[in-house]
Amino acid sequence: MKNLFRICSLICVLASCVAAQEVFRNPALEPEDESQKAFTHARVLMRQGRPDEAIAEFKRAATLRNGKCAECYSFIGQINFQTQNYKEAAIAFRQAAELKPDNQAEMYNALGVVLYLQNDNKLLDEATTVLKRSIELSGGKVVKAYHHLGIVLIKAGKTDEGVAALKSYLEASPDAYDAGQIRLIIANPKMAGENVALPFKVTSSEGEELSLEKFKGKVVLLDFWASWCGPCREDMPHVRSIWKKYSGDRFIIIGVNLDSNRKAFEDYAKQEEITWPQYYDGRRWANQLAQLYKVDAIPRTVLIDQDGIVRAVGLRGGSLSNKIGELLKKLHKQ
Repeated sequence: MKNLFRICSLICVLASCVAAQEVFRNPALEPEDESQKAFTHARVLMRQGRPDEAIAEFKRAATLRNGKCAECYSFIGQINFQTQNYKEAAIAFRQAAELKPDNQAEMYNALGVVLYLQNDNKLLDEATTVLKRSIELSGGKVVKAYHHLGIVLIKAGKTDEGVAALKSYLEASPDAYDAGQIRLIIANPKMAGENVALPFKVTSSEGEELSLEKFKGKVVLLDFWASWCGPCREDMPHVRSIWKKYSGDRFIIIGVNLDSNRKAFEDYAKQEEITWPQYYDGRRWANQLAQLYKVDAIPRTVLIDQDGIVRAVGLRGGSLSNKIGELLKKLHKQ
């Protein structure tokens, strides 16, 4: 899994580009205009999952419009972002922003994101500049730019400014889905740019409190499963062996059961001798923790280290056991 910054940025950039579909419309173009044909064809290629061809057609449409197609560049940036070609995405988002479209602030925000994601410290100053420009142009309405700016500033060694930007983000969006993560970063700026696990506090099927805060300092494995899931049943012996091998003061498994029938859950847990803590709320895919961690297929594992950083997602069997052993070995050396 990519770090928190990239995940949040993906949502933000895609939202900006979707909005661009309406902002950039040019009603003066006739249906038979050659540039419009190229643009429409590019959109079709994009939906078909043919990124290189789509980019070529968007570029052709932009050329036919004498380079005055911010929407074309926006979509080129979006495609390159999705394929993690951040350098080309930066070029495209910059071209879009410099044409001063109505959503120029969103384009600068997207530019700041892809500059940061190139993992080049030389680009941090430029990323800072364009993110501040996004905030300025929008009057602070592009709220996510505060989040991105905060992470960039902390990575650039400007911790106090970065924390201030993150606090501005929380002030503007206190109920954001990632608010808990941002608070953790404010408390410990060294976590900036990491894939911080989403905090939670729930009650186990046995009435025990389960939370990341309670298990801070331990390696935590979230195991999403259900009794009706064939692959989960196949995987359960491996999970049980991991529990027997590693259970102790420094490791905990929290099972997250997605059964809607409590008896089915309890009978299977008893049958399989599942003794580690389980969270059950009977809501299957609407399960609180499944929604929090965006789980849409099971079995799914989320491995979190002692500092609350997600270190692996989706590992199973021997790969999962080895990764847990690796984390615990490092933990015991501390």
